[in-house]
Amino acid sequence: MAISQEKTIVLTADHVDPEAAIAQAQRASRFDSIAIGLGGIAFVFLIGFIIKDISPFIIAAALFLLLFPFREYRASRTIMLAAGILLGFWLFVTLAGLLFPFIIGLLIAYLFNPVVGWIEERWKITRGWSSLVIVLLLMGVVVLLGLLLIPKLIEQLQALLAIISDYFQGTTLTLDEQGIREFFLKLGLPHTFVDQYVTGEIIPKLKEITMAFPAIIVAILAAIPGYASRVLDLLIIPVAAIYFLKDWNIMIESIQDLIPQRHRPAFISTFKGIDKVLYGYIRGQSTVAVIIGTLGAITFAIIGVPYAMLIGISIAVLDLIPFLGLIVSIIIIEAVIVLTMPITVGSILSGIIVVGALHTFENYFLGPRIVGKGVNIPPVLIIMSLFVFGYFMGFLGMLISVPLTGIIMLFVREYRQALVEHPTM
Repeated sequence: MAISQEKTIVLTADHVDPEAAIAQAQRASRFDSIAIGLGGIAFVFLIGFIIKDISPFIIAAALFLLLFPFREYRASRTIMLAAGILLGFWLFVTLAGLLFPFIIGLLIAYLFNPVVGWIEERWKITRGWSSLVIVLLLMGVVVLLGLLLIPKLIEQLQALLAIISDYFQGTTLTLDEQGIREFFLKLGLPHTFVDQYVTGEIIPKLKEITMAFPAIIVAILAAIPGYASRVLDLLIIPVAAIYFLKDWNIMIESIQDLIPQRHRPAFISTFKGIDKVLYGYIRGQSTVAVIIGTLGAITFAIIGVPYAMLIGISIAVLDLIPFLGLIVSIIIIEAVIVLTMPITVGSILSGIIVVGALHTFENYFLGPRIVGKGVNIPPVLIIMSLFVFGYFMGFLGMLISVPLTGIIMLFVREYRQALVEHPTM
């Protein structure tokens, strides 16, 4: 009887279809992965429900302890990877203020690493000494520009704030109603229209809007001591930049060693594309912004617009924001003209014409030659990214919207290329 039973078992094992067994194992593995994923998510929600205001560190640690024994399943590895990324993002956001000097130092190292590499290769100077020289030269340029520009900048800012304050001392000085009325009459508008709509409706609305300016100025001035108290952080930035530059290649190799060997070529290729987008945009757009701001300051000084240095700096900063920066620049310049100059057709149009000419020069001459086509994004997508990133991250989001959108487009192009090469994926 035992012999017969053994033969039956062997016979049954011999007649098992290998493909069916593999399919059954895959279905079981898929079911186990789904169960592990749902169980991990339910576990996180349970911890959050039981313990209010729990630290993300505790949730991540508990999740890793739960899923690590099941790491052979793809779902477990995916959840642990996602949890690690989210934890790192939360940690970065939480400590952003504390790590600000190191972030700036890392950015300086990223931008000047090619220069240090060139010096090391061309002049046979070690990375340590070349990093020290580059950072010291950069600090010297910053200090020199500060000594030359900051006193003049503070003087112009104080004078402009004094004029704005005088404008809001009384209703008679709030807006030059007669000057605005004469301006619209010179444009050829009928007297009845100007008296009814401009003097009767538009100017009162403008007065209501301008009444908010003093509160804005007070808020800006109140925030200055908070930024001034962080002057000590400026001492950390060059030190961090030197060490980041010195050990840049070591850091890159250490990051690459963390990537599995089979994924390393794809990882390096992807991040080379990201490096091309980021480096090309940051270096190129910053150079263009400095040139446009300098030309704007010189031009407005020549045509007699007051506070040309302040205007040039505003144009340079706002030039980093596509489309929206152009509009805000025009608004600021027109406000300065209205506050400080006689209101005429020529004075009003001068600000619009100069800013329009500068941006035309940038878009058709400077941009293609300095920034290049590294960030190939449709204009409509740039506008959408400005609104989206600006909504979630404010002014900083507007500044980084274009390079981040370029990186997203890079991933999309690589995914489409992968679909073409591997249609079954």
